[in-house]
Amino acid sequence: MSSQDTKKSKKRKSMAAEGKVGDVAIEIADSLGAGPAFVNFPTIKPNKKVPFTIYSRDSAPTTSDITKQRSLIAGETEDVEFFSTNRDRQVSGEGSDCQYLAAVYDPETNKLHVTNTPLYLLAHRVKRLRDLGPSGTASLDTQWKAKRNDLGEVFGTRKAKTQIKAEERNKVDVKAMSGVRADLISSIAAKEATDETPAPPEVIPVPNLTTSVVADVYPREAIVPDGEWSALNVTDIVKAKDDKERVACLPYRRSRWIENKLRVAIEGPPSVRKQNLRYLFYLSCLMSFFNFAHSLHRTSNADLPSKLQGIPPQVLQGLLTRFSEPDGKKYKVTERSRQKLLMWICVCYLAADGWTVDVGRVAKDLNMPPTKVGEFYKSLGCTVELPSPAEREKMGITLSQAQERRRATLKAPVKYPKTKRRGPAKH
Repeated sequence: MSSQDTKKSKKRKSMAAEGKVGDVAIEIADSLGAGPAFVNFPTIKPNKKVPFTIYSRDSAPTTSDITKQRSLIAGETEDVEFFSTNRDRQVSGEGSDCQYLAAVYDPETNKLHVTNTPLYLLAHRVKRLRDLGPSGTASLDTQWKAKRNDLGEVFGTRKAKTQIKAEERNKVDVKAMSGVRADLISSIAAKEATDETPAPPEVIPVPNLTTSVVADVYPREAIVPDGEWSALNVTDIVKAKDDKERVACLPYRRSRWIENKLRVAIEGPPSVRKQNLRYLFYLSCLMSFFNFAHSLHRTSNADLPSKLQGIPPQVLQGLLTRFSEPDGKKYKVTERSRQKLLMWICVCYLAADGWTVDVGRVAKDLNMPPTKVGEFYKSLGCTVELPSPAEREKMGITLSQAQERRRATLKAPVKYPKTKRRGPAKH
């Protein structure tokens, strides 16, 4: 290569390093204001003579860079209008995941301007359909349905005619309902506010819904009335020497749970000993009444004291009043009163065990499935949970064994589960 060719090559490299190739200068700019822009017509492509204008959604843009603004491009012909759909909102849309560059040559300055350029996706709309409006469409739908119903009444089957008449009956007159609109809205709002806090079931003791003390959720007076409470004499239980003598003082003697709790109560603090023993005695009365319930309607009132031995007369009368229904000169336990009796029994288990109880042991005492007893405690506002990992380790049981050792725990303020509503019958 000659020395002259070497000089020309060095000169071209120097010009390229300065951003120039020949006589044209290349200038890279962040933005050129409101143009240029790329557009894409996925469906209909307009004539090249159709003018398009770019608009900004921002009333006071903080920058002149169109790529950083919410903008749209629009244009129209006599019959069709075109508008962009992807850059007039805050969220990232189609075309925002890639960058386009436009190169514009300015012959006056002999410069090639390279800048970032947004991409606009254009949709179209027929003007006549827009002018028709939703009311026109609704009117057409109404006319079509009316003609369809006329044909159905003349040529339709019996089932089709019945369906047409049902639709006519179920139509709502909007004008007639306008006068009661405010009342409907207020009643719906009131019903929704009521449904937010489910009411306690009617078959449980009357609870204190506002207290934050667990022991006060079900007051003693709501479980055992004062007159019956004073009739629960536990002096013989305190004087008994062993478990066998203590159990012999109870009306119901086949509960191992009550037997164990009697021992705990006797050895417990003297300040709560008498109260716990009375709860256990009353629970024994309930259990005796529950096991005799199936024979109650066959027993005369005069024979009840001998059949339910150990229950004080005042307590027996209270049990008959609350947990049975008069049946002539006798009493009977209905399904509702039996449900109420079971709820009282479950509450007494809770009260005698510090407001947390082993569901499996209660179910065994009642000879019922643990899942059923768990549902009773949920209705009382308890949470029914498995023992924690630390408790399982302490008891030395596995997770599968813990399924039978669920605990029901009462919490305050008490919250009740929502009533399950049965869906419409399937035909």
